[in-house]
Amino acid sequence: MGGREKEFGENVLKGIAASPGVAMGKVCIHKDIFSHITVLPIEDQEIGNEIRRVQRAVEDIEEAIRNDQEMIRKKIGPKEAEIFSAHLSIIEDSHYLAEIFERIATQKIKAEAAVLLQIRKYEEVFSKVENPYLKDRILDIRDIGTRLLESLMGPLDFDCPFQEPVIIAGLELTAKDTLRLKKDRVWAFITEQGGKESHAAILARAMGIPAVLGMEGLLSRIEKGDFLIVDGNLGLIVVNPPEEMIQEYHQVQEKIKIRRENLHLLISSPAATLDGCPFKLMANIGNLLDLEYALRYQADGIGLFRTELPFIMGERFLSEEEQFDLYRTVVEKMNPKEVTIRTLDLGGDKFLKIPHPERNPFLGYRSTRFFLKEKSLLRSQLMAIMKASRYGKVKILFPMVCDMDEVRNLVILAKETERELRARGEDFQKDIPLGVMVEVPSLAILAHKLMKEVDFVSIGTNDLVQFTLAVDRDNDLVSHLYQPLHLSVLYLIRNVVDAGRAHGKSVSICGEMAGNPIFFPLLFGLGLREFSVSPMAILEVKEAAKKVSEKKACEVARKALDMDSPREIAQFLEASSLSERI
Repeated sequence: MGGREKEFGENVLKGIAASPGVAMGKVCIHKDIFSHITVLPIEDQEIGNEIRRVQRAVEDIEEAIRNDQEMIRKKIGPKEAEIFSAHLSIIEDSHYLAEIFERIATQKIKAEAAVLLQIRKYEEVFSKVENPYLKDRILDIRDIGTRLLESLMGPLDFDCPFQEPVIIAGLELTAKDTLRLKKDRVWAFITEQGGKESHAAILARAMGIPAVLGMEGLLSRIEKGDFLIVDGNLGLIVVNPPEEMIQEYHQVQEKIKIRRENLHLLISSPAATLDGCPFKLMANIGNLLDLEYALRYQADGIGLFRTELPFIMGERFLSEEEQFDLYRTVVEKMNPKEVTIRTLDLGGDKFLKIPHPERNPFLGYRSTRFFLKEKSLLRSQLMAIMKASRYGKVKILFPMVCDMDEVRNLVILAKETERELRARGEDFQKDIPLGVMVEVPSLAILAHKLMKEVDFVSIGTNDLVQFTLAVDRDNDLVSHLYQPLHLSVLYLIRNVVDAGRAHGKSVSICGEMAGNPIFFPLLFGLGLREFSVSPMAILEVKEAAKKVSEKKACEVARKALDMDSPREIAQFLEASSLSERI
């Protein structure tokens, strides 16, 4: 498609490949209710009535959400229905509603405007979050806002006069919007906003609807009735393509159908290489929705449970009991498979409130550096995790560790917490394995010393690449220098793996590199035997593994380490992946 992008450059728009597949058809425009809100003043005597309007709207949408949840449970399944649990938790959050009421009373504005301003507040907070997964959580807030506004104003008309199935375009599409789309009436959807981990994207994948999101300026480039090709695999759309391209994409659609059927045959197949060498293929999760997909695709465990999201959404530190309830649910559902819970990694692109703005928060007062000073907060989380351990197998993972003193201090704190829980008479898993993330070059270099202090390690390649190469991957000016296949990164990974093997400690890899099937032979050849990836990447990694033997993977790694540049290594891995069996 690369050559065609040049040939039809003005007609091709690039975005985020959020849901795979290819669709073709006319486009309809989904209106954004937020653009219709104006801030209207009210008199003092009207404040009570506006607050009551919101209260009535809340009652209405609570019932509507539960109905939607039951509908999706019947139409798709109970796992997908859990998406709406997050929406219920938001609308039942007294803090969220109290702020809306306060806006009405203090700013003397109508209910619609107060809801809009509350959403804008969350948008401002989440706009500073660079992590795509966390950034997509604002869509949950906007979905609840949309429901409130529709209850207050009445729904807007959907601008779609066509009788045949269509492609839906809009500024964004919430999970509720997606649910309303009847599969036999929608070919695909495309938006200016949103990302791969949004709930709408998850539902689209479950419904088998291709989606391309995050296309800036989309709505100014298309008109109602335009004929589009939507390529959810490459993350692009083609506006009013020539007949020749349409015929080519008909062939692509048939190939995609066959591939999807073949991948699902691997669900019950164990993770192993061509010659039967087994390895662990676990899932990265950030909430209960991710957990359901990890279960569906039969992950070998949870290799990374990111715990920051509930804190960020609530803009506060959750209590020990609130955390315990969350961790217990995950551990129980995954039992008897293990769950690795990472302690809070706040700072950088994940934060609550920043007391002292920093020029470079990624290298500042974040994560372990913060929690080793605010020990009571970390101790509270450790207690919640440890109490949840009585419901299954748990491992504790500490992020953003830079030196051996930090490692030892974290282990001491964990042991002290264990003793305190034991003194309280709490029942929990004895000798919970303690590990650290290797995402800072200093710790990767000290891997042999590190292994003497911990039970396991997990390599976080996203930060490891960023810190090793001194490159901010979200900075467009230098993002081309963010190269996971840089030899320095590969040497650091190998050093950590060798150290783990020498000391009999497990080493897993949980960054983006782990979920890229093209990288599998290289990483396996470097000695990695535990992979933790996005649930949606499990089957593709499993497929890649079944095409390579252990011996050949070691040969791939050896050849790659003899090469001179990331580009050369990438071309080598790409060429290798094209053969049916490496």
